[in-house]
Amino acid sequence: MEGGMTRMTNRMNILCAVRDERTLRGLRSELDDGEHCTVNIVSTGTAAIESIHRQGADILVIDALLPEMDGLCVIDCLRAELGERMPCVIGGSMMTFSDEGFARRGVKTVLRVPWQLSELREAVFKQIAAREEQIDWKHARSDCELAQNILDRMGMKHTLKGFAYLSWSAALAYENETRMQAIGEKLYAPIARRFAATPQSIERLIRHAVERMMDDAQLGGLYRFFGNTIDPTRGKPTNAQVIAMLVQRMRVEKKE
Repeated sequence: MEGGMTRMTNRMNILCAVRDERTLRGLRSELDDGEHCTVNIVSTGTAAIESIHRQGADILVIDALLPEMDGLCVIDCLRAELGERMPCVIGGSMMTFSDEGFARRGVKTVLRVPWQLSELREAVFKQIAAREEQIDWKHARSDCELAQNILDRMGMKHTLKGFAYLSWSAALAYENETRMQAIGEKLYAPIARRFAATPQSIERLIRHAVERMMDDAQLGGLYRFFGNTIDPTRGKPTNAQVIAMLVQRMRVEKKE
């Protein structure tokens, strides 16, 4: 389970709406560190909705049967209000009709109640991993624009197709630096899907843009941005090096 915790780079809010919270206490003690993950527990359907209104949730663990408002009704209300911002749901069921109710609402993970900590832990970590793989392109746009601004000041031409692809790569890596561990899969592939290209073409066009920038730009200007990380005696930096340097520069400029 420690591996699951180290993968969490963004704060994850987990809300548990359950009648019996004893099993959930074990989940809370394991996950809730107040920094990377918070686990809140409520015991009624109305409290679940109020909690999500107040502080949101990335993952909702919910009993089908709850006081005041049952879990299926809670899901219906949240879907109507939140639409695409609906949290991932892990349902808890004791009866067949609850299984069917969750299935009709698109809930793919349904566990038996009483909750078993080992099953619930596995389901939660799978949802965390799936959630972290999702890309909020609208949210990333502002980071992409910051990367473009930096590249513009470095002298990279906007007309190069790799300019946009490099900017998006830096934005995604800024949001989650673990993507740098598998650039082809975690950066090039999602960008290729979004822009109807191939990962290979993304890589090639970024490489071309970097080479053009290094040919055209004054090294003094690059030193101002990257200091000793650019060494002309070592040749041109790789795509990964440029993306990593962009991310670090973005962090510096956001603090200023």
